[in-house]
Parts: sequence; C-alpha cells; structure tokens
Amino acid sequence: MNLFRSEEHLTRWLHYFHAVDDYVLSVGDWAEVFGASMFRKRLEPDYLARAPEYLEDYRRALHATGKTLPPPDRVLSTVMFTDIVDSTRVAALVGDSKWRSLLTRHNDISRSQLQHFGGREIDQIGDGFLSTFDSPARAIRCATAICRAMPSIGLQVRAGVHSGECEVIGDGLGGIAVHIGARIGALAGSNEVLVSQTVKDAVIGSDISFDERGVHDLKGVPGRWQLYVVVS
Repeated sequence: MNLFRSEEHLTRWLHYFHAVDDYVLSVGDWAEVFGASMFRKRLEPDYLARAPEYLEDYRRALHATGKTLPPPDRVLSTVMFTDIVDSTRVAALVGDSKWRSLLTRHNDISRSQLQHFGGREIDQIGDGFLSTFDSPARAIRCATAICRAMPSIGLQVRAGVHSGECEVIGDGLGGIAVHIGARIGALAGSNEVLVSQTVKDAVIGSDISFDERGVHDLKGVPGRWQLYVVVS
C-alpha cells in the first residue's frame, strides 16, 4: 500500500521521521492525557470542521509530556483568490439547472487560464478558487484573463492577489498570507483585480499598470493596507 500522497509528502516524511518520537504520543500517554469524552468528540459528524480545535488539543497533550509538533513548512508564494460576484442572486435568477451549467463553464474557464499562466489550483472555495503562482505577474495576468472571460457566459468575477510566506498544510496552504489574499479579493468590485502593495512592488518594470484603491482595514489582519486595482 502506498501511504504517501505525493513525492513532496514522502520527502517531508523522510525529513522528519527520525524525530518522530518528539511529536507522537504513545498509547499510554494518550490514555493519561485524553479521557473517554475527548475520544467521543472525534466520532461526532462535524469532526472535520473542528480540526483546528483538535490540533490545539494535541498540542496541549504533547506539551504535557514534554514534546512539541515540528515547525510547519513555509513557502514564498503568490496567492490568487477569485470569486463570482452576486452568486446567490444569479443562482436564484437562473434556477438550479442553469446555475450548475454556469458553474461548470466558470470552472472550465478558470482552470484553463490557470494552466495557461502556470498557476496551481489549491482549493475550490464556494464558487471561487484559491490558486498559487511562482510569479506575481503571472497571477495578475491570470486573474485579469479570468475576469475578462466571464462576462461571455453571463458572470462577473472579482480577484485578489497577494504575495507572502504560506504554511504548507498537507496538499493545501494556510497562514496569514492566505487570509490577506482572501480579504483583498473580497474588497474587489465586479471584474476587478485588487492587489497588495507587496505585489505592486514586486512587478515594477513590467507592463502592468495600477490605480490606487485607498488604504483599508482587512478583517482580522493587523495594520492598514494600501491596495491597488489593475488597469492594464
């Protein structure tokens, strides 16, 4: 049986397996730290939604036995969030069958542009995508292409782009940089691509132009953030 999801998964396991005793509890330790009620929580239907809570339980259990989890892998990446504007209103207007057809066409267009610009789909969130790029310029061009293509099928989308260090979580990504990208995307208007100052500075010298979109508070993110809208 192949226990590894990918070559990257295997590589990370080989990197950490020699220290496995530092962050894996024995059965005896589990029995001392967790009671029956704690184990029963893992059987509840919403256990996946409560994964962060369980991770914190495990951190505390490790700490009680003098152990710690290994530090998360971090990568520098550009994240792009896209989202259909007024999706609930459009779905109600066209009906379920037509909406499913529109979503399929939306997904096909988005994935085609991701492939063309060298992006990687990380997750499909609701009616949008979280994707990553090695290049902020390619992320901007991909987001712009998606925004320009969607009116042809009767949809409007918005996009947010940010660059920063992300935590590698299995096959996904997490961390504050991902949250910032999502908050920026939520502030974009119809068929707009909003970017952070970090992204704007990174593409100096390219043929991409921006207009200022003001300084904003991003919910849950410290500080105030200067944002820019892509104009070419």
